[in-house]
Amino acid sequence: MKNFGWILLCIIGGILMIISSVIGSVAFFETLFSYIEADVGEDVAKIVSLVIQILAYIAIGGGISVIIGSIIVAMDHYRLGKFIIGIGAGMGLISLLIFLITGIVEGSILEELDQIVTETIHGSYGFLGVILTIIGRMKLKKD
Repeated sequence: MKNFGWILLCIIGGILMIISSVIGSVAFFETLFSYIEADVGEDVAKIVSLVIQILAYIAIGGGISVIIGSIIVAMDHYRLGKFIIGIGAGMGLISLLIFLITGIVEGSILEELDQIVTETIHGSYGFLGVILTIIGRMKLKKD
């Protein structure tokens, strides 16, 4: 299998995301739906709501979504697998960035330095997992 190494890289990234509890933010999807809901009809709003709920559940999975997506790619379903990997890793990256930005804005990063060091070491696994997953997903090619 030509992509075995890249699939393995995605799985390792997913495991690191699980270890550091990196998951996506469902609030992003809820906010997006609140903007879309006002501009579309009731029937379309129901469909959009269902699609956004499915994407939110994939994002909540984080590392688990990445591993499942990697297994789907290994079963020769590249588009679906890469899509799931992208949602799992992308939302994980967004949640890590939101964590850092809110910590800086609130000033909690400077006040609680001892906890931040522990969380940084713990969070760096997640960040490394997200980076490995993104690299692995970019290198996956259909045979």
